[in-house]
Amino acid sequence: MLVAEIGGRVIGNLGLHAAAKSPRRRHVGTVGLSVHDEFQRRGAGTALLRAALDIADNWIGYTRLELTVYTDNVAAVALYRNAGFEIEGTARRYALRNGEFVDAHMMARNTAGPAYRATVTAVDNE
Repeated sequence: MLVAEIGGRVIGNLGLHAAAKSPRRRHVGTVGLSVHDEFQRRGAGTALLRAALDIADNWIGYTRLELTVYTDNVAAVALYRNAGFEIEGTARRYALRNGEFVDAHMMARNTAGPAYRATVTAVDNE
């Protein structure tokens, strides 16, 4: 867990956690980032994410980081894209917020690691 503070007041936090206990997913971490409304777009999220990426890349050895972000959080999506995350999918009606369902993007950042072989599964729509 990382925190950003100003004058002793916590204004943001970031959690970096193992995605699963499965040995097949040891290379994967999950990221959760939050910055207080009053302090958004001032660099706190960027600083927290930059520190987490350093830890993930250089200390833990994660080669894949995953996160979920609401599709209407344009600033956060831009922050994650600038850090190398890509949208891999969108979950419709992902969460209930203020009495309405909202969608969320599933984003991931992949870095070098062991050999990778993409798999394709055929889907029969008939």
